[in-house]
Amino acid sequence: MKKTIITIMAALACVSCEKENTIFSQPEETFVVKGYSNTIETKTSFGTPSGNEIPYNWSSGDFIWLGNNKSNSINDDCTLANFTFKGGTAIVGTGHIFYNMTGTAKTAKVLATQTADGNLGNDGDFGYAVLDEYNSFYLSHKTSYLWFNTTSKDADMPKLLSISLKTEGVAIAGERVYNFSIGEWEDAVSNGSPEIVLAFDGGYQLQESNAGIMAAMVMLPAEVAGTALTVTYNFEDGTHFTQNLNPTKNFTQGKTLRVSQEINKSDLVTPEPELDYVLRVLTFEDNDARFEPYTLDYAGVDIETWSDLIDNPQYMGPLTYGDCQTAAYQWYDECNTELYHIFPDNYSYCFWGGGHAISNYWGAGWSDEDRNTHIAKYYGDDYVENNAGNDAALGWFNLQMMVPVKAHSGDNFAVHYGYKDFFTYIENLPEISFADGEKRVIDHMWVTNTNYTLNQLYNGVKSEAGNSFGGNWTGLTESAWMKIVAQGFDDPDADAYAEPVSEVEFYLVKGENVVTDWQKWDLSGLGEVAKVRFNFLYSDEMGGRYGFTIPGYFAYDDVAVRFPKE
Repeated sequence: MKKTIITIMAALACVSCEKENTIFSQPEETFVVKGYSNTIETKTSFGTPSGNEIPYNWSSGDFIWLGNNKSNSINDDCTLANFTFKGGTAIVGTGHIFYNMTGTAKTAKVLATQTADGNLGNDGDFGYAVLDEYNSFYLSHKTSYLWFNTTSKDADMPKLLSISLKTEGVAIAGERVYNFSIGEWEDAVSNGSPEIVLAFDGGYQLQESNAGIMAAMVMLPAEVAGTALTVTYNFEDGTHFTQNLNPTKNFTQGKTLRVSQEINKSDLVTPEPELDYVLRVLTFEDNDARFEPYTLDYAGVDIETWSDLIDNPQYMGPLTYGDCQTAAYQWYDECNTELYHIFPDNYSYCFWGGGHAISNYWGAGWSDEDRNTHIAKYYGDDYVENNAGNDAALGWFNLQMMVPVKAHSGDNFAVHYGYKDFFTYIENLPEISFADGEKRVIDHMWVTNTNYTLNQLYNGVKSEAGNSFGGNWTGLTESAWMKIVAQGFDDPDADAYAEPVSEVEFYLVKGENVVTDWQKWDLSGLGEVAKVRFNFLYSDEMGGRYGFTIPGYFAYDDVAVRFPKE
């Protein structure tokens, strides 16, 4: 792939178009002015380039303005044109000539959508001249130009449909007045556009090389040096190619830049399909809290933001281990995703029976040495010193709501605990549901392991007080695996023994590959569901006589739900 930008000094002087080099005989009520060329014939449609210069010719249908007086149109493509005006006579030596097909006299109008047919006049090409004593003029072009030299080595390339040029907010199309008294454009641009699209009617088949001009674009002069320009090539099969330019020169009047680009099939990008839905995301961040304030009566705590749901301490805190027999920790993303969660009833409503607790606890590391550092951070240095050697006080379960990295976004996330296997006393798996009873597609969420789980995975299950997992797990092996399973239900009232209508899985452990950062979990395979339950599955060596040996925690953040476009 090659990319070059060459500045072209287009000596843009337009000529007139006549079959013989004589002034036509005209009736008395008309007069004729003649456009002459200089060394380069610079008119309205381009011819074969000569080096870095592009010759332009007059095109059938061209006309000019003498002041506000519009000439008749010419009938042929040629290099010398006579323009006829009705009424009056030319003002010898002082008549102001404007070549302007799309605007009016000195008010140019460069189009935001142009056609790559070689006729620049119809796209907004603009020129100025002063009529001389022989009723003749040399036209000087005042717009700017971009010459595209686009090639491909692949014969089976799809046809090129359009090329767009986009600036960083600088108007390159629109209406602008040329102040001929000082030879400059006025600053104001009406109906300005920072983008121009050059369309190829019927598409254009790229070649390995171009004998002539492939396409050119007309632009208003603009200060673009040092800014970013984006050129996008769009093809008939829906693919595109993007070229980023950083010009060192401005778009100046009468000057042409050349953009050369080779594009091959392997360079083309297929766009993402347009979605018929929008995503709403449950972030657990306070500035996204839309729910009505409520009270967890058993704890005497008012919940107004997501952070109000973060328990302290992490183990045996008043929110997640409060009155476990009569009241339940719960949250609701009201007026957003509509996702709702309440601790399940597993002979109690405490977190040890499963649930999804909101957390912001995090810190790098999951070794035994890291444990005391983390406990000191959240429980205090004195607590660690006063409980040295006391596993009941310093066990990893005291950090059960902690992850090794900062939240996927913001500060807060949710921590899941709970699993159901041949031994566990859990009957009801933790679940999230749509509180309004509607069925929706949960697109994805971001998940990771907790520090507590990682410590046990890497170092084996310890016999510290309070660890009831048992088993003979001693650390990771190549055959080890652990995954979370999401089960979808279309009945919002499905009980603990209902069969799911869909399932998707995500591996937190595959051999010695362990998730230690946030990973995206695609949940769209569940389809439209009313609620989702989560469980753990694991390899044989992770199980013991008490079932799952590893503590069944994972964290999740930024849950995205699909909603129809309005």
